[in-house]
Amino acid sequence: MNDRGARLGRGRLLPAAADAPMAFEGWLAAVALVALVGTGLFGTLSAGAFILAALILIAMRPIASGRALLRFSPLLVLPIFAALSSLWSDAPERTLRAALQLLLTVFAAIIVCHRLSARASILTLFGSFVVVAILAVPGAVSSLGSGFPLLGPFESKNQMGIAAQLLLALALAVIVDRDQPGVARWAALVAAPVSVLLLVLSQSSGALVSVAVTVLAFGAFLLLGRLPMAMRLAVVALLLLFCGLALAFLPEIEGAVADFRQNVLKKDATLTGRTYLWAYADQLIQDRPWLGHGYYAFWRQGNIDAEGLWRWGGIASRTGFNFHNAFVEMQVDLGGVGLAVFVASCVVVGLLGCYRQITRPTVPMAFFATFVIVTYVRSFAESGLIAPFSLVTLLWVATAVHALAPAQKAPASRPTRSRRSNGRGRRVRQPRFPAQAYSAR
Repeated sequence: MNDRGARLGRGRLLPAAADAPMAFEGWLAAVALVALVGTGLFGTLSAGAFILAALILIAMRPIASGRALLRFSPLLVLPIFAALSSLWSDAPERTLRAALQLLLTVFAAIIVCHRLSARASILTLFGSFVVVAILAVPGAVSSLGSGFPLLGPFESKNQMGIAAQLLLALALAVIVDRDQPGVARWAALVAAPVSVLLLVLSQSSGALVSVAVTVLAFGAFLLLGRLPMAMRLAVVALLLLFCGLALAFLPEIEGAVADFRQNVLKKDATLTGRTYLWAYADQLIQDRPWLGHGYYAFWRQGNIDAEGLWRWGGIASRTGFNFHNAFVEMQVDLGGVGLAVFVASCVVVGLLGCYRQITRPTVPMAFFATFVIVTYVRSFAESGLIAPFSLVTLLWVATAVHALAPAQKAPASRPTRSRRSNGRGRRVRQPRFPAQAYSAR
C-alpha cells in the first residue's frame, strides 16, 4: 500500500478488518427488521427469521447482549407477567404459548435495536415499506377504478392504511435528515405522495387520523429541537399547563371529537360496533377484575363468549378479532394488575422518548417520539400495541433503546481559512441534528 493508502486506512476512510464483525451485525440487525415487516405476508417464516437473526447476534456478542437485556429488563416485566397468567388462565396452554412468543419478541427487539442505530433503523424500515407500496400498486389501480378500499398485499384495508401511514412517517424522517444518503432522500420525496395516495385508497379513517397526528407531532418536535434549551422547557411547561386546563373542558372536547368522528370521518355513534364490544368487555372484567382471564385466553375457538362475538361481528373465520382498545384488551387478559404494568410501561417509554428529543434533539428521535404518541392515540380505538411478532411492538421497544443510547460525539471541527478573515481560521458549524450512533457494549 502506498503512503496515501496508508493514510486513508489510518483515517478509517477504508474499512478495516476489525470493522467487519460490526458491519455484519448491522446488516443482520437490518435483516431482522425486514423479516418482522414481512410477518404480515409470510407469517411464521418471517417471525422465525427475526428470532434467528437475534439469536445469532446474541451468539456474536453474548456479554454485550446480556448487558443490554439487563439494562432494559423493565420492558420484560409485562411479558413475564403474561407468562405467569397461565397459572390462572382459562386456556393455560394457549396463554403460555402466546406469552412466550411475546417474551421472545421483546427479547429479540432489545438485541436488534441495540445493534443498529436509530438512523439506520429508519432507513431500513423505509426501504421495507417502499417494497410494500410497490406490491400494493396493482391493487391501487383496481381500487381507483372500482372505488373499493385498497387491501394491499396484507388483504386488509386497516393493515394497508397502517402501512401507508408508517411509510409517510418514515419518508418524512428520511427527507428532513441531512445525514441520510442522498439517494434515499430523493426516493423519500417520491414515496411520500405515493403513501398519501395509498392511504386515501385504503379508506381507513384511523390511519387518516394517525397521519394528521404524525405530521403535527413530528413537525412540533423538529421545531422544538431548533429552540434554545430554556425555550424548549418553557414550551413544554406551557403544553403541560394547557393539557391540565383542557381537563376542565373534557365534556366539550369529547363532544367535539364525537362530532368530528360522525360528520367528518363518517363513523356511526357506536364506532362501528366498538361501544358494544367495550360494554361486553366490562362484564368480562367484572368477572375477574384483578388478574383477568389469561393472556390471549379469550379469543379462541370453543370459548362460548368469543364465538358469540364472532357471530355478532360476522367473522366467519372465527379468528383475528379483538376489543379494539389496547387498554380494554389488556384488562380482559391480565386484569387490573396487568393493566397497571402495561400503563406504567407505556408511560416510561413515552417519557424516555420525549425527554431525549427535548434534551438532545435528533431527527431519528423525533420520529420515534412521534411514533409513540401516534400509537398511544390509536390504542384507544385499536389493539396490538404490545403483541407477539409485531413491528409496532419492536418500534415501541426501539424508542426506549434509542432514547437511552449514548449520543455520538461530534467530530472535531477542522479550522478552515475564511476569505474575509485575513487568514484567521474559523470552525465549521455542526449540523443542528447530529447523527446518533449506538454500538453494542
